[in-house]
Amino acid sequence: MKWVWLLLASLLVTASPLAAAEEDRGTPGVALAQGVTEITGVAISPLLGVSVVGSWTYLHTPQEQRTDLPWYAQPWAWCTGYAVLLLCFLKDSLGATAPGILKKPFDLAELLENKASALVASAAFVPLVAREMARATGPVEAPAAILGMPFMAMIDASWITVPLALMAFGLIWICSHSINVLIILSPFSSVDALLKLARTAMLATVAIAYAIAPWLGAAVCGVILLAAIWYAPAAMRLTIFGTRLAFDVVFGARGRARADISRPHAFLLRKTEGLPSRIGGRLAKNAEGGIEFRYRRGCLGPERSVLLPPGRLELAKGLLMPVLLTIDGEDESRTLLLLPRYRGREAEVSEALGFHAVRDHAWKRGWAAVKLWWRETAGRRIES
Repeated sequence: MKWVWLLLASLLVTASPLAAAEEDRGTPGVALAQGVTEITGVAISPLLGVSVVGSWTYLHTPQEQRTDLPWYAQPWAWCTGYAVLLLCFLKDSLGATAPGILKKPFDLAELLENKASALVASAAFVPLVAREMARATGPVEAPAAILGMPFMAMIDASWITVPLALMAFGLIWICSHSINVLIILSPFSSVDALLKLARTAMLATVAIAYAIAPWLGAAVCGVILLAAIWYAPAAMRLTIFGTRLAFDVVFGARGRARADISRPHAFLLRKTEGLPSRIGGRLAKNAEGGIEFRYRRGCLGPERSVLLPPGRLELAKGLLMPVLLTIDGEDESRTLLLLPRYRGREAEVSEALGFHAVRDHAWKRGWAAVKLWWRETAGRRIES
């Protein structure tokens, strides 16, 4: 992974939209393509994108004008960004051969960093780029009859570019951020590397396409935006789940204090009764003794409920959170996840809801099998 990071950094510096020729920067089409590419790149990786754009702007600005640069082009901002990226680089390169579980706390910290940097970028970076795009296009003619206000026959284009830029940034970022959530859920370091490589390849494609031709870079960004619009609902559900998971791990005491054993918080792992996966809700026992999943559409509105699929229900302990298993004959499926606040309280939840059994951790079952094999083979006992 470390060479991927280094290659990406060099590509963004040499093929960045900011490397456009001076004589082309005043052209409206090039300015728009530049802005679109910048916003897309920053949405894919907010901290890296803002740091690269800021450092490039600072280094290519005359020294006497550097004090007038925006905040992200000041050394304190992009140096801090590069320092955080260096820590992520060390985490990925040194942890590539380590068991996935040892990297999870650092992956969790990167998840929170990605949220924070996206918040900063959306509030203080994207509007600046969008205003530059508006300045390049000039004022937009608006039919006074439609507006009903003759004095607004010519309106500032930033009233259009800023909202559209923020919407595009949010859609692309939510899909990119879902990769961080998948990394948290993945127990394998190799899968983590592949996920990050896919995001890195997408970011490099944007930079290379712009280096070939500004219109090609804008076209690639348009394709990415269309894909983001399609996947945004699923990515939003996954992001909400990842946020709840992260806060439960970081603020464990607060989460455990809010745990409700009779109505535990849970997220679906697969489609159930027409509901898509990753919808959040609560488990509860109905009057007939069946187990229901209760949820709200868009976290708003009246509470709705669906019955869980029939079968034997067992709650399996996990390293981060419990998993509810549905067993129907020979078939066994993971139905939903409980939040980490219920880890260690699986027996209480199982008793309150009437589950059939509680399973140990998979690694603990594996260790028990090793001890059994050793005892049967060598006649010795292994101390736990």
